[in-house]
Amino acid sequence: MTPTVLAASAAWFLRPAPTHSARLLRVMLSPGHPPREELVNWMTLVARHSRSSGAPGAATLPARSIPRLVVTGEHDVFLLGPAVRGTLGAELGVVSEAGHLVVEECPEYLSTLLDSPGQPASDAPVG
Repeated sequence: MTPTVLAASAAWFLRPAPTHSARLLRVMLSPGHPPREELVNWMTLVARHSRSSGAPGAATLPARSIPRLVVTGEHDVFLLGPAVRGTLGAELGVVSEAGHLVVEECPEYLSTLLDSPGQPASDAPVG
């Protein structure tokens, strides 16, 4: 993680406040995509009322093979392709011009992935 990501995350963890939530969200979203007020408020509530290590837990995968689709934005500061491949055995689809919060930035595109299994998840038009 970059110093910018670490600083924004630490401030959010240590002093939950809307200003710190907005700063972290600006790091998590793609450039030029300002966080909605409702998302800032939600992130502030999360910081105030839950505790996280900041690290994802280990995934327990079923014994049987099932199709998996993992998608993130090209500006994601947290999720890495090698970790997804190594843990889930899936390729990481990358959505153009999106950040870590693809569901916030591109909900319509994500719904098309669920409606059309097998469709490529990378280089998706954002709009």
